Amino acid sequence: MSKKALVIEDNGLVGETLKAMLEFLDFEVVVVEDGYKAQEKFKSAVESNNPFDVVFVDLVLPEIPGSEVFKKLKEIDSHIKAVISSGYSDDTSIKEYEKLGFKGVLNKPYTIEELKEVLKKLDLL
Repeated sequence: MSKKALVIEDNGLVGETLKAMLEFLDFEVVVVEDGYKAQEKFKSAVESNNPFDVVFVDLVLPEIPGSEVFKKLKEIDSHIKAVISSGYSDDTSIKEYEKLGFKGVLNKPYTIEELKEVLKKLDLL
């Protein structure tokens, strides 16, 4: 059975690229552009007993920041495996991602090899 990934990314090209990489690695992928849609998708997946195995959270999102979205998702499921993704590598959230509860970090732009490393660290590959 393939694993499920939720990608929260407001840049369509970045979201589609990550989706393609994850599908190549045999993941079923849902891409959403904002934090509110992400919360809905995440909550319904948990409630239907078919949760996401991993969530990729863009740090900079319209309306609510990625770190806030992550807090909301963590309230829904405290066992969430989330990876923070950003082009702002000097942001405090990136430097202190583990303190925030993220399990991994991807600095944009990243390669499929870097993606694989993060997924291996999460025991998903």
